[in-house]
Amino acid sequence: MQHRNEARIAAGKPATATILGNPDVSVPCQIVNFSASGMCIMTRQPIEMDHAVKVDWDGHFLVGRVRRTDAERSGCRIGLKLLYCSQWKGAPEPELAHR
Repeated sequence: MQHRNEARIAAGKPATATILGNPDVSVPCQIVNFSASGMCIMTRQPIEMDHAVKVDWDGHFLVGRVRRTDAERSGCRIGLKLLYCSQWKGAPEPELAHR
């Protein structure tokens, strides 16, 4: 069981994850949820720990560092620690969630 210090907001939004490196590699992903300090995405393949990842959606982006990768039947659940996000300053608002 995972214990969280802050609320997570469900999203379910399609996005693009770009694994930053040389070269950068972009893959489709789904935003599972987000909080003030990070985001959880689903991808088809794992992303190595500590890689920097940029997630683009609806004209916004988040840059995070991979802190967790869990394999599931439907793909890989990737936990990103927030480094920068164009969407919000401070605590996120639920506008990223389903409308």
